[in-house]
Amino acid sequence: MTDTISRGTNVDVVLTPGTPARRSDGRVRQALGWVVVAIAAAAAVVVPLTGAPAATQVIAVLGVTLALVQGTRRYGWGTLLAFFAISYSISFMWENLSVMTGFPFGNYHYTLLPQLFYVPVIIGVAYFGIGYVSWMTANTILDRADERLNLRTRTGRINVIALPVLAGATMTMFDVGIDSIASTVRQTWIWEQGGGVFGVPFTNYLGWWFVTWTFFQVFALVVAARQTRRGEEAATLPAVSFLQHALVFLMFGISSVSAFFGYTEGDTIIDATGTSWSTPAIFETLMVFNLFSIIPVSLFAIAKIARGDLDRA
Repeated sequence: MTDTISRGTNVDVVLTPGTPARRSDGRVRQALGWVVVAIAAAAAVVVPLTGAPAATQVIAVLGVTLALVQGTRRYGWGTLLAFFAISYSISFMWENLSVMTGFPFGNYHYTLLPQLFYVPVIIGVAYFGIGYVSWMTANTILDRADERLNLRTRTGRINVIALPVLAGATMTMFDVGIDSIASTVRQTWIWEQGGGVFGVPFTNYLGWWFVTWTFFQVFALVVAARQTRRGEEAATLPAVSFLQHALVFLMFGISSVSAFFGYTEGDTIIDATGTSWSTPAIFETLMVFNLFSIIPVSLFAIAKIARGDLDRA
């Protein structure tokens, strides 16, 4: 049988058989989640003002930490490790293919080391951390859709498509707001044929949505298969835990605002094709992207939590 704990309160999750229900464990995880949020907020606001380029990397690592704290509580270690394996292996496959052939992102190469084949080993970890937070933010917007993926129901069949599509779009918002800084300005990777978005081709963003959708879709099908086979809904989290994920995702957008005000580098940058770009314009434009993508999406998720939509889901 399943141990049912109330939604929307600061208590432990609904647990599947074989998992001990420990209310104290839930409180500890909740507290650790708020520590992650606090560090993410500090990194988003303070680090860019110093001119350091590391804010988004720090938040991505904190996404991994939040997955270990709350993701294991939500899915259990086995399913979360499956998410890691799926996101890492699929993103690694597509990234290497694109470096070799130009599909699906475009023609580029990495300068960051160490690499496995043509892709830095840390890239897959970033996909996992950012992906987990993006997945949970989309999950909030769709009213805990990952709890209702049973393919025997109409709602489950819709959710198993809608959630990966929205999660992929949500994660792509992150890349739209950071890629030109990471590539054209920081040159962590080089777009060999340039592109119209400050040296980045539009195919990169179509590729991001496609690639992130593929691993979210595979994960959704894994969860759906378990729910369908068992004929039961998945374990849930209290609504306040969803708030932590939305706030960490929000910090990706906030960091771009701080980066704009903390920008102290030169006036222009030249990409691999010899095209000159205004670096202040890059920081300003990408901040505007985030002001009208990541930030409102995060606030929408937060508003749904505040309204109690997740309690009624």
